[in-house]
Amino acid sequence: MEEEAKPIRQLQRRLNPHLQEVVRAEVLKLLQAGIIYPISDSPWVSPTQVVPKKSGITVVQNEKGEEITTRLTSGWRVCIDYRKLNAVTRKDHFPLPFIDQVLERVSGHPFYCFLDGYSGYFQIEIDVEDQENHFYMSIWNICLQKNAFWFMQCTCNIQRCMLSIFSDMVERIMEVFMDDITVYGGTFEECLVNLEAVLHRCIEKDLVLNWEKCHFMVRQGIVLGHIISEKGIEVDKAKVELIVKLPSPTTVKGVRQFLGHAGFYRRFIKGFSSLSKPLCELLAKDAKFIWDERCQNSFDQLKKFLTTTPIVRAPNWQLPFELMCDASDFAIGAVLGQREDGKPYVIYYASKTLNEAQRNYTTTEKELLAVVFALDKFRAYLVGSFIIVFTDHSALKYLLTKQDAKARLIRWILLLQEFDLQIKDKKGVENVVADHLSSGMHKTGSTSLQKFMLIIGKSPSFLSIVQSIIRKCVPEEEQQGILNHCHENACGGHFASQKTAMKMPKAWKAKKRNQMPMNPILIVELFDVWGIDFMGPFPMSFGNSYILVGVDYVSKWVEAIPCKQNDHRVVLKFLKENIFSRFGVPKAIISDGGTHFCNKPFETLLAKYGVKHKVATPYHPQTSGQVELANREIKNILMKVVNSSRKDCLVGNQEVEYGLDQAGAKRCLDLNEMEELRNDAYINSKVAKQRMKKWHDQLISNKEFQKGQRVLLYDTRLHIFPRKLKSRWIGPFIIHQVHINGVVELLNSNGKDTFRVNGYRLKPFMEPFKPKNEEINLLEPQKA
Repeated sequence: MEEEAKPIRQLQRRLNPHLQEVVRAEVLKLLQAGIIYPISDSPWVSPTQVVPKKSGITVVQNEKGEEITTRLTSGWRVCIDYRKLNAVTRKDHFPLPFIDQVLERVSGHPFYCFLDGYSGYFQIEIDVEDQENHFYMSIWNICLQKNAFWFMQCTCNIQRCMLSIFSDMVERIMEVFMDDITVYGGTFEECLVNLEAVLHRCIEKDLVLNWEKCHFMVRQGIVLGHIISEKGIEVDKAKVELIVKLPSPTTVKGVRQFLGHAGFYRRFIKGFSSLSKPLCELLAKDAKFIWDERCQNSFDQLKKFLTTTPIVRAPNWQLPFELMCDASDFAIGAVLGQREDGKPYVIYYASKTLNEAQRNYTTTEKELLAVVFALDKFRAYLVGSFIIVFTDHSALKYLLTKQDAKARLIRWILLLQEFDLQIKDKKGVENVVADHLSSGMHKTGSTSLQKFMLIIGKSPSFLSIVQSIIRKCVPEEEQQGILNHCHENACGGHFASQKTAMKMPKAWKAKKRNQMPMNPILIVELFDVWGIDFMGPFPMSFGNSYILVGVDYVSKWVEAIPCKQNDHRVVLKFLKENIFSRFGVPKAIISDGGTHFCNKPFETLLAKYGVKHKVATPYHPQTSGQVELANREIKNILMKVVNSSRKDCLVGNQEVEYGLDQAGAKRCLDLNEMEELRNDAYINSKVAKQRMKKWHDQLISNKEFQKGQRVLLYDTRLHIFPRKLKSRWIGPFIIHQVHINGVVELLNSNGKDTFRVNGYRLKPFMEPFKPKNEEINLLEPQKA
């Protein structure tokens, strides 16, 4: 009792004759059992209350004819209203076990025994000095001698006692939650042995059990409002039936009560926050109660999901965890699961509604917030285990390695360092994992093969399979002969690789293009890398015949000037006046190998400012593809704006440049917004380029060259007279060195000088195929 607590006396409540008889019988029973005793007076007085009492578990049928377990009302329970007394009582902080952990430890066993203490609270005595405080009025003035469940401290007291009695058995062969005992076993005999040990302990400690509420050697049962079995954990259908029968609420209190009932099983409902959002909006402060169609749909959907909830399972601590995370505009959700024998199963669903500030986050930030929420929600499961995080936003993987992220993202990333995790994109094939974890296992039907072929044959994608067009997989020893037949045979035609490959079976790998893999250029900062190139010559216009173009690889900003000549002096002036003085000194400049870019003054200028010069390999414009695209766009604009004489083709160059730069998105944004969008653009650019490289490389047969290998070179400058009859492949050449990004260095015909080309212009040199000489022996014809 608190030191400053003052005695409280409450008036007795009116009871009808039937309930008075119930109280009389209960008082006489407790007096005979020695749990209470009469006294004359006490400074503390509490009233009596009578409520319906439920019996043990009973199997009944619901409206749909399904058998469900429930507890029927079999009598009345006499209670005492100790709320005033509990308010001034010193709190006992002995912790109760977490419900979800108790359920996970109990579930997954074939056999169970459920024991219930007989008036378990009355089996603990109250201190003599405090007994007068537990005074209540009935037919007599009564004082409690034993503990009762109406008293606030009773739950902590009985949990402490039960754990002290079964301390060596809890979490090994049984679980206890206050006076409810669950014994389990892997086999019938094991469960029987465990039950014997628990009953012997009850005899030793004089713990009395209620025979009517005990169930022995059963396959499933109700524990803490959930059905547990060997399959896992599922909702109590009897409680769900009551929730489903509830009418639509008409007050805020009714909405709060419904969300409280449904929220008890939110672990089983995917996206609970998204489904309940319209109802939660009614609970906001100063919100008007308007029950519209959105609220009714949310109400109906929650009741529907409650009746179709999946069975969740306890985690296997020897396996890695799989975490599905997703975010929407107003909520985030997560699914915790595992995979056993290749089959995924659900452990926990969790969701959360975003507040006003979080709704303003970018998509990437919301996805990362969902991961942080999931790791925090399931931290007790995930610490010390390997985690695979599936998310549908690819940029999230690269955000973790970004060094110049915002402070909020850095704090989140630091939180992730505690876990051993791997982030994967769940799009494509990996999305199957998300579907399984979201919807659980699906039952397979018994469709016949003929019916299946009839249905699937209507799809063009499967038509050839249904028609039994099956192609043989050609072994390696036969591949060379087939190639020679299709290429060098009289009907082969000596076609190139692609035409020859089209003659092969469609499923053969030779259908792939023989190209180099894609190597995209990724730039980090604005105006760090520029590409420059000359356009022209054009028809003379005011003494100008060329256009010098420069393009920034990040912002795609174009700088272009008309010029009379395409020499190095124009390039140096362009860099100083149009690039260095306006946008700062870049880190690199990409150009082709022309003499106007590869010369001593140009290299001296770049060395003075510390700029790297990247030269594209000959006849491979993809290296400087950004400036080539700008050239094409400028050319298209000039073709539309100049007159028929072409004399003013370079007059409107400034207007062309302005129009090209303003052809993008609206740029009237705040500087902070621009910086945030730019950071997101860096991430999205990297993701997009890697995705493009992935799809490009899937359709090609990768070229791999080795030093000393003999190769043929594709000659793009073949313009001599007999070009129609001469092969464009020259050589063979010997590879001197293989560089990164597809650059190959070849030895010249003299065997000393070298030159560089891109690998896409090379192909391996194959020795001419010479068939073996075969001897044909002809036999003399025999006479008849």
